Parts: sequence; C-alpha cells; structure tokens
Amino acid sequence: MKTTIIAINSQYVHSNLAVNYLKAACGRECGDVLVLEFSINESLKSIFRRIMNEKPDVVAFSCYIWNIEHVVKLAGDIKKADKEIIVIAGGPEVSFESGGLMSGIADYIICGEGEEDLPLILKLLNSGERPCENTIRRLQTHKVTEDLDSLNFPYDSIKPGSLKDRIAYVEASRGCPFRCSYCISPVIGKVRNFDLDWVYRALDILVESEAKVIKFVDRTFNADEQRAHRILTHIKQKYSERRTVFHFEIDPGLLTGNLIDCLSSMPPGLVQIEAGIQSIHEKTLKAVKRVYHVDNALSNLEKLLAGRNIHVHVDLIAGLPYESFSDFAMSFSRVYGLFAHHFQLGFLKILRGSRLKEEAGSHGYRYRDYPPYEVISNNYITADELLEIGGIEACLNLFYNSGRLVSTMKYIYNALKKHEKPECDPFGFYRALARYMRMKGHLDSPVKASKTYFILYKFLEEKFPHLAKEAVEYMRFDYYTSMKNTAVPAFLSKGSVHAGRKTRYKWIAENREKLEKILPRLSEIPLEEIMHQIHASSFKFANETGSMTDCVMAFDFGDICPVTGLARSYRIE
Repeated sequence: MKTTIIAINSQYVHSNLAVNYLKAACGRECGDVLVLEFSINESLKSIFRRIMNEKPDVVAFSCYIWNIEHVVKLAGDIKKADKEIIVIAGGPEVSFESGGLMSGIADYIICGEGEEDLPLILKLLNSGERPCENTIRRLQTHKVTEDLDSLNFPYDSIKPGSLKDRIAYVEASRGCPFRCSYCISPVIGKVRNFDLDWVYRALDILVESEAKVIKFVDRTFNADEQRAHRILTHIKQKYSERRTVFHFEIDPGLLTGNLIDCLSSMPPGLVQIEAGIQSIHEKTLKAVKRVYHVDNALSNLEKLLAGRNIHVHVDLIAGLPYESFSDFAMSFSRVYGLFAHHFQLGFLKILRGSRLKEEAGSHGYRYRDYPPYEVISNNYITADELLEIGGIEACLNLFYNSGRLVSTMKYIYNALKKHEKPECDPFGFYRALARYMRMKGHLDSPVKASKTYFILYKFLEEKFPHLAKEAVEYMRFDYYTSMKNTAVPAFLSKGSVHAGRKTRYKWIAENREKLEKILPRLSEIPLEEIMHQIHASSFKFANETGSMTDCVMAFDFGDICPVTGLARSYRIE
C-alpha cells in the first residue's frame, strides 16, 4: 500500500514541519509513505497530476486555513479520478466541527495531533482492514500527545542544503499557557516541552539545510524564561557566524530584565521576535482572555528596540470585542509610536474551535463563512469602518513596513506630534493618506517601489505643505539606504556631492582619508575595490531645536544592516 502525505504551503519559501512528523511516525507496518510539498501558488491541475502520478492508495492532506479550499477541490478530483483511493484529512482546519469543509469528502478525519492516529489508520488499511466504529470515534476526538519523548525525530529527512534560502520550522514546545478566545491554542492544552537535546539536534540539521530563517513555532517562546534563556544562549554560542536568522513569538509582558539583557547581547540580525499586542484596551483584552500589563509590555519592547540588534515585529488585531473605531485608532497610534521594524495590522478571524466563535452571537459578529473567516462587522465597529482600516493597512504596508521610508516616517511623526489635530496623530495621518491614495486610484493598484516616494511627496504637498520641503531630504536619504541606487527621481535629485562616475570617483579620492575613518569595510577592503558601492550626498536635517543643519552623508551600498536590510550610512564631519 502506498500513501502520499500532502502539504500545500502558503508560499514556496515556506516548508511544512507537520508532514515530517507524520512521516517519521509511520513505520513499515504502514506500507510505503511518501511526502509531497506544494504551494497554493501552483495550479491545482499541476498538483493533482503529480499526486496521481504516484499511483497512491491513500492520500493524506495536512489542512490549514490557507490551503483548505485547495484541499477540498483536490480531494474531490481525486475521488472522481479513482474512487478506490482513500482520502484522509488532518490538521487545525478539520479538527473541529466534524471536519469543517472536509466533512463528507474525506474518508477519515483526524482531530488534533496526528502522530498516533495516522499510523493507526494506515496499519489497519495496509492489513486489509477498515477502522471500526470505536476507532472512528477515537479519530473524531481532539487529542494531543502528552509525552513528546514518545515521538520519532522528524528532522532526519531534511538534507544539507535542501532548504536553501527558505523558511524552516522547529518546535521547542507544544501548547500555550494562555487561553486567548480568538485562538485555538486553548484546545491544544497545557505546555509540553521537548527535551533541549532534541531541540539542539534539530537546530543543527536546519542550519545545515541552509534555511534563511528558522522559525520556532512555540506559541509563547518566553513562557519559561529559564528555558528560553538557555536556547538563546545556545544559538548565540553556536550559530553567530552562520547566515541564519532565528525567529521567536514572544509575550512582551513576560519579558524580564534578565531575558531582555540576553536578547540585547545577540549579534545584530541573528534573532527576530514577534510580539502580539492585539489591543491596548483592558476591557477588550479581558474579553478575549488576554490580560496583561500593556504599559509594561510596550516598555519592554522599547528596551529591545533601543538595542538595534533585533528585528522586532508587532501585531494589532482589528475587530476585537468592545473595541470601537476610535478605540482602535488609539491602539494603532500607541503601537505605531514604538517604531518597530514591522507593524502588522491584522483582522480578527473567527476560527473553528475558538471560544470566540461560540460567543460570536453575543458580540454581533458577522464574518465571512469561507477561509480565512475574517470579521466583517460586530456590535462595536461597522463594516465601513473595517473597510477603511483595510485601506490604512495597505498604506502601512506600502509606506512603513516596506522599510523604504523609515527616516521619513519618523520625521513626519515627530513633526506632527506637536499638533492636536486628529489628522496629526499616526492613525489620523494614515487615514488621510489612505483616502488620498483611494482618490488618486493608487490604493487598489500595484505601486512600484520607486513611485512610493513621489506619491508621499505629492500627498504632503497637498495635506501638509509645511512638511513637504523638509521631508524631501529624508526621502532622499531613505531612497539611498533602501533602494541602494544613486539614480534618484528628479524631485529628489538635488544635494548630490558629485554627478557622474568620474566626478564621484574624484570626490572619493579627495576624501579618502575621511572615508577610511568612518566606513568599517575599508579597514579590510581597499577603497579601489568598492568605490562603485560608495556614494555621498549633502542634506539639511532638522536638529533637536527644529532648525535645519547641513551635513554630508556617505552611503555604503555593499554594507547592509542585517536587522533592517538597509544600506549603512555615515556622517562625514
């Protein structure tokens, strides 16, 4: 008997850890077991053809919110092509509500963690039997593996170089200490930890796979501070010289001084953290069972950001209980003021198996009945208001999260915070920007990276004319650091110390001594080898008193900050 376990990832760059666990759990008594990985960007026809070419007797799908619609279609096609093929479905998207969208399509549905149940089914099928009623009832009961030491090691199938430049996943624990009502983690149960030697062995394999990023899927990595400290210290000691980034999801409210010091000591770019704030309002947080001290959480994030060595990602969720449009605006402005490297503005999803879905009626939730089950409105925020927040999200991603206008957006923030007008706080600014983008036809159309600068400039000219002239200086600075290109748009072109290759090289030669003092790379590499990567330009920047001062900045397009991805710049005295 031949079984194909199918993973359909959200992007090619992602890999799937769950299917490796399932493959490792299946011994010889299960027959031949093969793993196939795809992405939702591949055509259904191509995926279907590759599955059927394997001539499987059993097809087992790993089902998630991002791939369930593909799985439903593929399972239907497989049954039409050969009704004798047995379809098994497992994963979060089918573990509740009798299998959700796969009910009536799959022959068997596994609820909860599948390392015990999938081998159980395959052994029966391989021996010519079918699961009895008791076994089917077992499959339909959500379960977890209490003893993680009983699992087979799933990482041995990952070969050196096989995940080059992709994202790999690793588990140090399962479960979550919190009971957030919008999440399905409460159903998964208490926190269970893998042995640290297991984790370290997995990290060795994933680093050798040349994955660009290794993401810990632990729902709250710092729930156990001592354990988190040990893993971070191990990573620092062993992998600091490797070109791998380690990503962790943390609760910022649980950060202690000891763990902050540990994170602050990491080499630049080695570690990324993702911190879910979700809301700053106590009533909202209490309603979703996520009670923590917001001020303390934000203060801890400020300390991490001050170290400039860790990429910090923060999250807010729009559409939570008791949070009105104006309340969300307050949450947005407060979190935006952190100036984290990435600010994700998400929308509440009413997930199968979550307590919030059971309580949806009491809050008047109206949401899409298809994946990803995103909220449309509730008793506290209207559909039009959430649509407007959607426009703000688009602008946030384009002008802030892209990293192309970091200095410009900080300048605007500092210049406007002195004013009390609604459009001068961060939410008001992005709200006005989203309306401008919609009016000009940019909001729902692709915008080239280089065009974002001109769009923002014209917006400032129209809405905040007193900022436009000074903002251009910061835009030009951002253009050099993010685009790494000396060919700036015409409206940004003034200020270059040199024009043309010959005059640029002449200027560099004349200022060689100054450059060698400030550009770190020149201590190891002769200037002649990297002259084409050096650029200099004069600027007028606002000082602490608000007046403009002249300076010359040198940019090294070959020296990229591992935290921000921006070219480094240095002031020439």
